[in-house]
Amino acid sequence: IQTATYLNTIAERTKKQLLVYTLVDSDTNQDGKIDANDIRSLYISDISGTNFTKLSQDMQELIDWNIVEVQNRIYFRTIEDINKNGAFDKNDMVHYQFCNLIADEWVVESYEPVN
Repeated sequence: IQTATYLNTIAERTKKQLLVYTLVDSDTNQDGKIDANDIRSLYISDISGTNFTKLSQDMQELIDWNIVEVQNRIYFRTIEDINKNGAFDKNDMVHYQFCNLIADEWVVESYEPVN
């Protein structure tokens, strides 16, 4: 686990206590070890660690994430190595996604930002 963030403002508004994590969960570069050189993923859980759920897709590098409090949503971006050259570059695909934090079940939805 690289980071664990308590969503304080969501807890104050909704009484739902959540943690958001960034972590490396698999050996994506196939060098025999799981470390900071592998793809970062986004996870969420209740404050107790229960319902530990992966939000980002496998083999997509987490770029960033942000909480939009008025919508009770987490928005995040990932990048996928669509040309399979082993590097993330301008020819790869960026995915835009969000999840409703106060839903009974966390479901990730994709969206296209305005160009």
